[in-house]
This record gives sequence, C-alpha cells and structure tokens, in this order.
Amino acid sequence: MNLEAVDFLEHLAKSKGRTPAQLAVTWVLSRGDDIVPLIGTSRRSRLSENLGALDITLSMHELNALDMAFKPGTFFGGRP
Repeated sequence: MNLEAVDFLEHLAKSKGRTPAQLAVTWVLSRGDDIVPLIGTSRRSRLSENLGALDITLSMHELNALDMAFKPGTFFGGRP
C-alpha cells in the first residue's frame, strides 16, 4: 500500500515536470491557510527545489486523487 501511494505521487509529479517533494509541498499548502508545511533540508539546492512548489497549480481532480492516495491511516510500518 505504501509503495502504491508513493508510485502515484511520483507519476503525478513526473507528468507535471516536478519532483515528488515539490508536489507534496504544494498539496500540503492546498490544505488551508492555517496549515504550514515544515520543510527541512541539509542542502541549499533542495531548498530552492522545494520553493518551486509555490509555482505549481493542482486541479481539483489532482487534489482529490492525492487526498485519496494519502488519506489518514494509509501508511503503516516502521522506517528502515
């Protein structure tokens, strides 16, 4: 289940010419004005990349698809 959701995110990001991280940040930003994505990075290049999320527009269909792929309780298991 986890890999299917990640595959969906990667496919959608690629179709928009963006990175999965950029798409994830854009999706979080769409959740409302009272929601703030917390972005951590150890490289400046990643910060610039993530800021590219501000230039992405997601359709209502894309937002709904992301909501379904990443609904609460979707992911399970520990981290390697």
